[in-house]
Amino acid sequence: MKTTSLFSLLITATLSAMLLSCEKEKFDKNAYNELVDYQFLIDNVDKEHEWCLTHSDTITITNTGEEIYAVQVLTKNPFAESGAEIAAEGVCYLNEQKDGYTTTLAYTLPLIQQRAFVAAKKSDGSYLGVVPFDFGTKTIDLDRVVMQTSGRIQTVAPQTFTYLYEESFPLPEDFDYNDLVLRVTKAKGPFSYQVDLTVTLEAIGIAQSYAAAILLAGVNYDDVDQVEIVEGSTMDQGYPLMHLLIDSEKTLLKSRSGEPVINLFENGHYVLNNELNSVGSVQTLLYNTETTPAVDISAKAEPVTRTYRISFKSWEAARLLSFDQIDPFIVHEYNGGVWEIHTYRYKFEETLRSIYNGKASFYDNHISWAIVVPKSDFRWSVEGVPLGTFNANTGETFGPYTSFADWIKDQTLNNDWYERVAYPQYLY
Repeated sequence: MKTTSLFSLLITATLSAMLLSCEKEKFDKNAYNELVDYQFLIDNVDKEHEWCLTHSDTITITNTGEEIYAVQVLTKNPFAESGAEIAAEGVCYLNEQKDGYTTTLAYTLPLIQQRAFVAAKKSDGSYLGVVPFDFGTKTIDLDRVVMQTSGRIQTVAPQTFTYLYEESFPLPEDFDYNDLVLRVTKAKGPFSYQVDLTVTLEAIGIAQSYAAAILLAGVNYDDVDQVEIVEGSTMDQGYPLMHLLIDSEKTLLKSRSGEPVINLFENGHYVLNNELNSVGSVQTLLYNTETTPAVDISAKAEPVTRTYRISFKSWEAARLLSFDQIDPFIVHEYNGGVWEIHTYRYKFEETLRSIYNGKASFYDNHISWAIVVPKSDFRWSVEGVPLGTFNANTGETFGPYTSFADWIKDQTLNNDWYERVAYPQYLY
């Protein structure tokens, strides 16, 4: 494990100096990437790594029986096991030929999962049966398959992913990925043209303030009618200071490329403490990243949840929104500018404003400052402890998820690292 030292502090200072210049000729991309590599806590990183633990596809489901009212894509068979999540759901509509019913659903699965289930439901919400299918299957005709209809139905829940952020981009830091922890649940809304995103702010592991929003990547802004907060109030309700990082209080914003953006909050610390300190600024403690909080430095706080109901202008658009298009990102101030930190798939998005100190390609390295984990109850690291490390010289590993380092060294291996805890004492 590479530890913090005077030399690493000098590296950070060098990076800061490099990034102060907006002029292309004063930015040495190779030097920058070498310094980031040095600070990163895992040696021999896969140079082609995409930091992806999920895959998405669409499936068309057909039938001719009026008894089937709606269909779901489930991650497990609820007749046989618990823990099934709803990856997609939709009502069946009469097809153009008027001789049957059909629906097409977009769904996202963990990369380690190559099989899912289609479930047929009656209008009263009860299950008729389920049938397995392999990832990549394009069509299932429920008239031509044998559904499992017997067994005791286990509880199913909407699919939830966990998002972890390192706040310092474009500079390296401790890479414990707990500077912000968000959970996002995707579910069908009350009407077929609606999608509900339930967002929970779980933890903050940094003293610097930042904002957060969600980009709906690949969606046309004009295809969204409105976004409303089901609970009525924003996550940082009553925030009394100026909105500077996201300079709008509207819930639905338009990205620079014409995609919808959901405005979550201007200040994450205010979401969890909802008060100002004696000098009129937000108290920036570390929240829910230390099991034994230190006085005046860290604290425990109740997570805050809001549900954002997206009303599309068509039910087709609602059904074709996959989890991989949901891109929560954080916004922070650095070097006199406002920067966005996205998961690796959308690392170079300039969503709300032109933010990069130069061209985005300057930062085109193989390191991610954010991770999406397809697990609803994923436990994050305590403060200062990386998810997993590897030192090539000594062979030393460290961290609660030591197989995380193996995944970083080779993205084709250990795609289930988040399911295997080596040292639970380092988890919150």
